[in-house]
Amino acid sequence: MKSPIPAPAPARRTLIARWRGLPLAAQLLVVGMLFGLGWFLVARRASERQQTELRAVTQRLSRLHTATLVATRIETGLREIASNHRGYLLTGDTAYLNAYARARLGLRVDIADLTELVPNPRTTLALDSLQTLLARWEDSSFVPNVARRRAGGLAAFAAGTPGARAIASGAAAMAVAQQLQAEVARNLRNATLQTELTVDADAAYYELANFFVWTAALAVFLLVLTLLMRLVARALAQVVAAAEALDAGAYARARLPDAQLAPNREMAHLATAFEQLAANIERRERQLQQDIVQLRELERLKTDFVSTVSHELRTPLTSMRGALGLILGGKVGELPAKGRDLLQIAMSNTERLIRLINDILDIEKMDAGQISLRRDRLRLRPLLETTCTGLEGFARDHRISLRITTAMDADADVIGDPDRLIQVFTNLLSNAIKFSPAEGTVELSIGLEQGQVRVRVRDFGPGIAPEFAERIFGRFQQAGGADSRKSGGTGLGLNIARGIVEQHSGAIGFEAAEGGGTAFWVTLPIAAPYTGGDDARRVILIVEDDPSMRDVLVAHFEALARPIGVQSAEAALEVLSREPVGAIVLDPGLPGMSGLEFARTIRQDPKTRTLPVFLFSAREHPTDELRAAGIRASDAFVKTRDSEALLFDRVRLELQKRR
Repeated sequence: MKSPIPAPAPARRTLIARWRGLPLAAQLLVVGMLFGLGWFLVARRASERQQTELRAVTQRLSRLHTATLVATRIETGLREIASNHRGYLLTGDTAYLNAYARARLGLRVDIADLTELVPNPRTTLALDSLQTLLARWEDSSFVPNVARRRAGGLAAFAAGTPGARAIASGAAAMAVAQQLQAEVARNLRNATLQTELTVDADAAYYELANFFVWTAALAVFLLVLTLLMRLVARALAQVVAAAEALDAGAYARARLPDAQLAPNREMAHLATAFEQLAANIERRERQLQQDIVQLRELERLKTDFVSTVSHELRTPLTSMRGALGLILGGKVGELPAKGRDLLQIAMSNTERLIRLINDILDIEKMDAGQISLRRDRLRLRPLLETTCTGLEGFARDHRISLRITTAMDADADVIGDPDRLIQVFTNLLSNAIKFSPAEGTVELSIGLEQGQVRVRVRDFGPGIAPEFAERIFGRFQQAGGADSRKSGGTGLGLNIARGIVEQHSGAIGFEAAEGGGTAFWVTLPIAAPYTGGDDARRVILIVEDDPSMRDVLVAHFEALARPIGVQSAEAALEVLSREPVGAIVLDPGLPGMSGLEFARTIRQDPKTRTLPVFLFSAREHPTDELRAAGIRASDAFVKTRDSEALLFDRVRLELQKRR
């Protein structure tokens, strides 16, 4: 029977793998500890060596100083034995002999000490010569002279005597001895100076060595830290690249390296979390794309349904309103009072349904960008007076008085669609009437400010609750709740009003009025006044293939600038290459390159990218088509609807802005 094959032992984690498994803080701590330990060991070894050498040099310097003192005593001893020798010869006093003996003994001791302190061959040789010389001097001069003095007195040293010659010979020997001592002292001084220089040099060397040790240690630490930080930085760069790929939707590239290869535990966790994040985002985006497709389909179905139902409802409701109007007008005979009241209720609700359907259709047109506006030059105050006149019966029913509170000269010209503007102000005034207390007043005022006219509609009602203020311009939103429903509101009027005002390049808003109530305001740009000839040399390029229409436009713009009329987009491009053009009036139906293609072409050229282009077309163009050609919807005019004078005003206003 075969023995079972033992299972392989689990592989041990390598040192690198263990290192990568540490947190960044632990890695930094380990690097710091290793660096500190290494620096400590190196610094300690260097310090011990420095201390050993310093002690040796200090001891040597101390011995040299002691030797110098001993050499000085030898010099003193030589003078003393010479002095005591002369003193005895002159006086015969034996005290000099005793002093000589003490000095001679000290001299022998000092020479022996100096020989031991400075075991230098040169110094030892000099000291041996000195010792020999002193012994010879003592034998040949001192001892004989002492004997002569005792025997013959002072006369034994008279000139020419052997005593005199002995004294001279002894003095010469003593001079040689002093020279030897001076040489020894000089050698000691030189040795001391050399040792002191060595001490200074060693100190400088060790200071420099310490500096290099510190520098090398710091360099090693910074190198290790840099390598560690580079690993972290590289991992972070990979995170950034993955995040950018994730942001761009390139999920295949939004990947980090294997968590096992991360430089530390944090980066490993980050890599794992990022992998999960990328996968979740990719999955959710796929789901979101599916939801968007479904929502678009639902939106299309809703739009089609609302449009179809609204159109289908408006026709029978209009017929019902007409029939009810005929009955109430007495076309079928006299009606009883109760029947008339019931028919009046039916008539009111029919009109309410028609208004609701019209509002819904307006909303749909705004969403589709298909709402059409006239651009006439209007005097604002008469338009507001007309609006107030149309609401007098409604205000009377609610026992509210309407009044314009500003002077007659508070007025301005605006460019817009009078019917749509009346719709806006009718909505604001009717809301103010509905929410004002009986016997109250709704005030309407006009103000001019910085190139704009401000129309203000103020009521004295309960005001707008703060929690409703942010959504008052939303669809199907009513500030009055149940009371608003009773008063017949649809919740679409303010949303439609905002859309109309914004299409007139204006703004709409509201504020709490002082003293109670609410003030809604509308601002519209003031139309530029007619003044001839400013900036007269600016070129207006008119691109129109119909010669008669081109001549009409050229004649209109001669009062504003220098018009150049061409019949094709190719000719227009040739003019742009040589003329500084201020604005372009363009017909989209051109031969060859169409007007919209021409507009897209000049929008791609940096020199003409911001050049104003005004479309003067025979038909309406969808907003998306205009936007693709780089033309604003407010700069698109229809020949059958908008006059040349209106186009003239719009071009003038744009040129004034660009001056």
